[in-house]
Amino acid sequence: MSFEIVEKNQVVREITVTVPGDAVRRIEGKLVESARKTLKMNGFRAGKVPAHIIRQKAGASIMEDARRESLQVSVREALDTLDNLLHVSEVEIVVPQTEDGGFVAKLNAEIKPVLEATNYKGLEVSVPDAVVTDDDVMADLEKRRERNAVIEPVEDRTVVEDGDVVMTTLSAPNAAAEKICRAGDRQITLGKGYFNEEMEKCLIGATLHEPLQLTAKINDEEAIVTCVVNEIKKRVLPALDDAFALDTGDAETLDGLKEVTRKRLMEEAEKNRDEQIENKLLEVLRAQMPIDMPEGYVKARAAQAIRLQLEQMMRQQINDDMLDRIIQNIRPEELEEYRVDYHNEIILNAVAAAEKIEVSEEDTIAEAKKWFQNIDESKVKQWLKTNNAAEFVGEQVKRDRALDIIKAAAIIKKEEAVG
Repeated sequence: MSFEIVEKNQVVREITVTVPGDAVRRIEGKLVESARKTLKMNGFRAGKVPAHIIRQKAGASIMEDARRESLQVSVREALDTLDNLLHVSEVEIVVPQTEDGGFVAKLNAEIKPVLEATNYKGLEVSVPDAVVTDDDVMADLEKRRERNAVIEPVEDRTVVEDGDVVMTTLSAPNAAAEKICRAGDRQITLGKGYFNEEMEKCLIGATLHEPLQLTAKINDEEAIVTCVVNEIKKRVLPALDDAFALDTGDAETLDGLKEVTRKRLMEEAEKNRDEQIENKLLEVLRAQMPIDMPEGYVKARAAQAIRLQLEQMMRQQINDDMLDRIIQNIRPEELEEYRVDYHNEIILNAVAAAEKIEVSEEDTIAEAKKWFQNIDESKVKQWLKTNNAAEFVGEQVKRDRALDIIKAAAIIKKEEAVG
């Protein structure tokens, strides 16, 4: 068996594996001999079935297994010569049959990018100051009022108005309408975007208990459903006063609630500003420290993250066929997010190495406890012992500290907020 490794770029190695015919035949012979020991056939004692009979019965299958096993051995030998192996592509058979009965295959192996961190201190970026205005405070309080609204019957009119909450019965939807609504009783809040916008417009001006048709254009189809308004209600917002502040539990007076709200919004604004600083600093560093991206690894990483999210939502395992469909349907913008994320990771690893950042067991446990709030420390320690979790968490702590060093040495200028 032989192989050739060609360096395509910083991270991709093209491997050409040549499997000679005698290697395939040697493994095929072992598989046949193994089958002889277990195969039972009329007319032969156990373990005494002739090899040529076995080849007559299952020769093609055994040969395929021999080719597969010999390829695995060859690929493994080639990959063992590579340091920092990250990802391996599917193997492609490029010469199905050589003169001696062997074959030739190719695959790509990706190795971890290696960077030397340079010029990561004293970076200059501009971000807007964290600012909270009176209008911001009032807008937040209005959202809180909306969340605390109560629904009350309308007693003084029988015609639906925009903003009403209507109790309806929908019936006889055509095929197009069935794509966006179902027959039966339904509560519809107008103006909130919970129902089809065109059909909502049909409801405005409707009279209580009088059937009407709701229509909407769905692509090139006309969606039609019959609707009867059974009851008209309205959303009533609480008054913005001391009683409202007391009911929320955050303050005893409206002025106190405004101050609590301002403080929270400022904390959020400062956190957002800090994230902007981090993102801009990393953007500068990505431009300064470019890498050849291991695309196969990035795609596999994206697919695994999406898979975990879907499994949590669906509460079931996703099989390999579904995973293949996930990989095929990853949007370009999603993939770019994972490229950026991995590039950031490589840069921060390099900075952590340059700064000789060390992480203790106590540091790792403390970080893991943040991830699993309200979980007993003994369970956190047990989790850290599984699946290289301690190393994973420790590396994240190193990257966080590396980013703190970059931020501490950066020059942050004020940028005027647009608008």
